[in-house]
Amino acid sequence: MKELIMVMGISGSGKSTIGQALAIEMGLPFIDADDFHPQENIKKMSRGEALNDDDRWPWLASIVEYVLDSHRPSMVLACSALKTSYREYLGQRLTLKTLFLNLSRDEAIRRLADRKGHFMPTSLVDSQLNTLEEPKEAVSVSATDSISSIVQTASQHFSTHNLNP
Repeated sequence: MKELIMVMGISGSGKSTIGQALAIEMGLPFIDADDFHPQENIKKMSRGEALNDDDRWPWLASIVEYVLDSHRPSMVLACSALKTSYREYLGQRLTLKTLFLNLSRDEAIRRLADRKGHFMPTSLVDSQLNTLEEPKEAVSVSATDSISSIVQTASQHFSTHNLNP
């Protein structure tokens, strides 16, 4: 079964930054779930409208199909996957290992306000936090720790759990 290290958390937690750094550290390909959003989802979020389950299921399905169609047995994915049901869906056909980047509301708003050229507005932070169901089976770290510290913690944990490069 294909293996996926998923770097998850609310918007602004650093999923893409940490995911890219972790992929390099572990010698694995990196994919960003934002790249799989249909244009309608991006427009909706850009307008400050939260996505609902009907918006998210096809998006998650496209990620699973991409991973299954890849020739690589393992990848790193940056993906919000805020609900347990989303993570369970990804784990139905993929071996899922999760890194949770925990971030406060105030820090998320500060980070999003400083970010330029991204579709996610600060107005959706509360919606994300209300949707978030913190994972029980995950390596959990503070998103305010240094990138190198987070990557070191994650790579040590995941490399000792039989991940196939």
